[in-house]
Amino acid sequence: MNDQPSEPPGSRPRVLVIDDEPAIREALDTVLSFEGYDVATAATGEAALEQVKGEPFDLVITDLRMPGMGGDETLAALKRLHPNLPVIVVTAHASDAAAARCSKEGALWIVRKPVDLEDLLRLVRAAVR
Repeated sequence: MNDQPSEPPGSRPRVLVIDDEPAIREALDTVLSFEGYDVATAATGEAALEQVKGEPFDLVITDLRMPGMGGDETLAALKRLHPNLPVIVVTAHASDAAAARCSKEGALWIVRKPVDLEDLLRLVRAAVR
């Protein structure tokens, strides 16, 4: 039994996870939900933009390489919609050029895969404060 008091709906920070790999979306959803975040997921940048247009989020975590709209394009579009929305980019393919593009577009942090979950959770906590 959970000894923590239940929180009213809408009081938990909302995180959107964008990744084309179902296993990564599910893993981050599970970990972040367990840590007390309200998590939504999207398999593409396009789907993520539709969600962000319809509901508020406190943080977005996006993969860099995805079919269709890549993470850097998604990041730029998110920042046009919500300039102050914190975005963490997670990638297995972080070149210096990609990191520079993401930084220029306003990424809060760029994290390399495989992700150390404790490090990612520290960044998530800092981003939603």
